[in-house]
Formats: sequence, structure tokens, C-alpha cells
Amino acid sequence: MIQIRPFRPDDLPVLQSIRTGAFKPIHDSFHALLGEDVFRLEFADWDRVQGDYLQTICASRSNKEVYVATTDGAIVGFIGLSMNRTSGQGEIDLNAVESAFQGMGVGEAMYRFAIDRMRREGITIVKVSTGCDESHAPARRAYEKVGFDRRIPSVTMYQKLGD
Repeated sequence: MIQIRPFRPDDLPVLQSIRTGAFKPIHDSFHALLGEDVFRLEFADWDRVQGDYLQTICASRSNKEVYVATTDGAIVGFIGLSMNRTSGQGEIDLNAVESAFQGMGVGEAMYRFAIDRMRREGITIVKVSTGCDESHAPARRAYEKVGFDRRIPSVTMYQKLGD
């Protein structure tokens, strides 16, 4: 059974490990799509940058909320969210599921939890951003399962300048 609870500071090392494991295949895909030179220029330090971001949203002074998903007491995922109660806008932020638990409903449970949490706070619209590439297909399917049904397609393009 999946349970979701608020983040605790001693959770951070486990969340960092889950984050790296979940996002490494995505960045491996980016590497293949972009080639060595462009990947190195744009994403060489992705793990540190994303790790710093996770640490920032988990900080007590952050305006984001972070929750962890557990099963049998072990952390198997995490989700960040933000809410603007004035505008009624919410956003699902950085989130990841432990590789061994992907495809087992953990992401769906976290997204339902986040949506319900925001609904209780008076949020009237929620957004989530993800990639359109194949490595993000599982995330897109999980978001669709919980009701995300409107999209703005996007593409990010690169041009390497000089040698």
C-alpha cells in the first residue's frame, strides 16, 4: 500500500538517490538526441543542478511543499507542489519514483494526492510540465491517468556556436 506523508529533512539523501536514478535515463536520452558537444554544453552538470534545486524546494523557507511516497515504510517516490491561493493556480513540480517501483501506480498516487491537496486549498487549475520526447512518455501517461488532458506542445532547439 502506498502512503504519502510530508517531507522530513532526513529524507533528503534518499530523495536525491531516487531523483538521480529516475532522471539519468532521461538525460541519457537527451545525450543521444543532442550529441556529445551540445549535451556537454547544456547538460553536463544536470545532476548537481537538479540536486541543488531539490534541496532548495525541500528547505523549510521554500514556498513549495514536498511529500514522499512510502510503501512498507520505505521511501519510493517524492513530489513537489506549489500553490498560489490568490490566483487559484497550482503546479506539480519536480517529482520522481524509485526505478524499481516505476509503473506500479506510485506516480499516479502522488499526482492524485497533489491534486486533492490543491483542491482542498481552493486551487482551481493545476499544471505540470514534462518533455515530449520518448523518455518522458511514462510520465505523460501517468499525468493523463489522473486527468491532465490539455497540452501546449513545445520543442526546445539548440545550435552550437563556434568550435
